[in-house]
Amino acid sequence: MRRPAVSSSPSDAQSQSSIRDAAGRTSTRPDRPDDIRIRRLATGDAHDLAVFYNGLSHASKRTFRPLGQTTTRSTCDEIVLDNMADRDTRMDLVAWHNGQIVGWCFIWELDSAAPTFGLAVSDAYHGRGLGTRLMGAVMDWAKQQRLQQVDLTVVQDNLVAQHIYSRFGFVRTDEFTGDDGLRYWRMSARP
Repeated sequence: MRRPAVSSSPSDAQSQSSIRDAAGRTSTRPDRPDDIRIRRLATGDAHDLAVFYNGLSHASKRTFRPLGQTTTRSTCDEIVLDNMADRDTRMDLVAWHNGQIVGWCFIWELDSAAPTFGLAVSDAYHGRGLGTRLMGAVMDWAKQQRLQQVDLTVVQDNLVAQHIYSRFGFVRTDEFTGDDGLRYWRMSARP
């Protein structure tokens, strides 16, 4: 017996903290990727984005920190505003599950020759295909917008991310040492 899909929009899942499967067991991890809803960042998401970002593990923040080690609600308010039609300088997608953001993918600097890509998934959702889903959605959007190029940076020892990126056409273009002392690859793709 399959368990029913759990709604994951923030308005109707705020009180849910776990999933109950057909055998009555509870889990905070989705069994199926389709239990997770992906949509563009919207008005009202700033607090949840800050909670998601600040809740990333130390290991995740080692490889993903576009907002520094922590962020504020006001910084996330600006990100939300930059996704609105009158500004539209960023494309941010969020993945919702059980009333919380569990993944975030973006393309920023849309007015530049090479917009910047970023991706993070909550540790509890690693290995479930969520990063691939988010990346596919944002890269499809980039293709529809006829972006000529998308760039990213990735820590050289983050082989899982590099594998996903290469599946979407990203190739290494440069390497450098960051201010944090880590070795990075610059990668680019044509959507």
